[in-house]
Amino acid sequence: MGSKGFSRRDFLKFGAVGAAGAAAAGLAGCAPAATDTAKGDAAATSGGAVETSEAVIKLTDSMPTWSFMVPPEPIADDQITETIENDIIVVGGGMSGFTTAVSAAEQGAKVTLFSASSAPISRGGSNFARNSKVMEELGVKPFDPVPFFYHEMRAASFAVDQRKWMRGYNNSEEAMNWMIDIARNAGLEVIMERDNTFDMGPNYAHAFSTLGDSSMVSTGQQGAVEALEAKAKELGVEVIYDTKAEQLLREGDKTGRVTGVVASKIADGSYVKFVAKQAVVLATGDYSTDKEMLACYCPEALKYVGFEQKETDYNTSFNMGGIYGGDGQKMGLWIGAAWQHAQAAPMYQGGWGGSHEPCGFHMGLNVNTRTERYQREDISAPYSAHHLLSQPGNIAYGIWTPNYPQAIIDKGHEWYLFGMDYTLPAKTADEMIAMWDEGVEKGSYFKADTLDDLAKQLDLDATKLKEVVARYNEMCDKGVDEDFHKNPDFLVKIDEAGPFYAATNTCTFMTIMGGLRTSANMEVCDENDEPIPGLFNVGCMIGDMYANEYNFAIPGNSYGINCLTFGYLLGRDLAAGKFE
Repeated sequence: MGSKGFSRRDFLKFGAVGAAGAAAAGLAGCAPAATDTAKGDAAATSGGAVETSEAVIKLTDSMPTWSFMVPPEPIADDQITETIENDIIVVGGGMSGFTTAVSAAEQGAKVTLFSASSAPISRGGSNFARNSKVMEELGVKPFDPVPFFYHEMRAASFAVDQRKWMRGYNNSEEAMNWMIDIARNAGLEVIMERDNTFDMGPNYAHAFSTLGDSSMVSTGQQGAVEALEAKAKELGVEVIYDTKAEQLLREGDKTGRVTGVVASKIADGSYVKFVAKQAVVLATGDYSTDKEMLACYCPEALKYVGFEQKETDYNTSFNMGGIYGGDGQKMGLWIGAAWQHAQAAPMYQGGWGGSHEPCGFHMGLNVNTRTERYQREDISAPYSAHHLLSQPGNIAYGIWTPNYPQAIIDKGHEWYLFGMDYTLPAKTADEMIAMWDEGVEKGSYFKADTLDDLAKQLDLDATKLKEVVARYNEMCDKGVDEDFHKNPDFLVKIDEAGPFYAATNTCTFMTIMGGLRTSANMEVCDENDEPIPGLFNVGCMIGDMYANEYNFAIPGNSYGINCLTFGYLLGRDLAAGKFE
């Protein structure tokens, strides 16, 4: 039987539950439904239902495919109004695209970069490197990679490409020092932001700032990308905006070299052909706004981003709930690229209320909406957020009293908030209490004189809350978490005298990582793991870098490794003719 297409309209009728089930049943092809053959083999009961024991989905070459996998008709040559030729064509005007272009141009390569955006684009601003000249200037010591990377590979079920991880880590210092020089020459300050200390990984990341202080921690990437754009133009890189990639060009009916890209001009829809003598580099970002792709590769995220398919805004700098529509991933699939081996890695973030860690939720007592303690609380905000997906309403609360911050400090833990850099002192207990009281006035925290009142504010069962607090305090007195076995440092009694504080923890979907199967040298590969000649990708679309979840255990790993280090290395490799 022939393959059947599955349209976005069909998907919306099919629903998230059906899509998720179909994706699970046919992971190899992300098939949304069984073949006609499989349907015919399944006997129906008198009521029209199919018996479970008889319902067999046969995984064959004739499985239906999702509509985003079906290549569009090639854009005819007579529709092309302009042709631009160069050695290297980079598609995408963000951090990874500009890094690749500048790195290659510095070594003498001729580069054209075009982007659907109207200017350089970025979001966030944390950048990891194992070490750097800025770290040495500030006395920030590198972390120990030996125990951490074992822990990190386990967190990804050892499903990720360790070659890429180690190549990125080992070359990150060189790449970061290169970027620091570019940033400083452009008038930017490079500062070190503080991050979590309890995941064995680095508690630091590099940030770029036009102000030179913490006000731009995790938000200053735009300055870095604009500095790279200026450097690119200085080196003679041809930079073209408002031009959207539509189709890759490959010789030999999906067997030969990728020779270019056909793109459309956003202003008038006319087509321009970019011819690459040497390489096409995709740097087009994630696929989180294509709901059909999410249904195929990450169905659990669907209900957190909604079902309405929105038009992609290529000038969006930051947006919770999805950013781009998978343009590069789809173009790659259409010419024979394979999808990554690992399962999708969504990027979730949780609340940060009441935590002494910059990227963590409160590590004392947490309860769900059924007034139950449901987890060990000494985990990062992304892990805590992911766990909320299995909790009623996907909401939980952290609860504590004013003795909590000093108890944490007395146990040797410094108190830092998200957005603090290495030049700022740790917060004191009094400062935290004052901040929470201010948050109560703004509605971002809860405060009550009694547990009954707190339960009412949180819509919890007051009797159960008192029982949970009593049990928690009992374990605090023992110094042992007998229920969930968390670090006893974070067993701090709830003071029965009050007042009682609370913060809400929720799960926010930010984006999704990965895409096309990618070698350690950033070559896009086919189903046999063979590189497709002339085609590369960088940035968050690199396949098999993350699995299960992007957990922030290395703060700024995507920018520092996927975008900066791999873009830097690929640009040099292309200029040196490594792949010819």
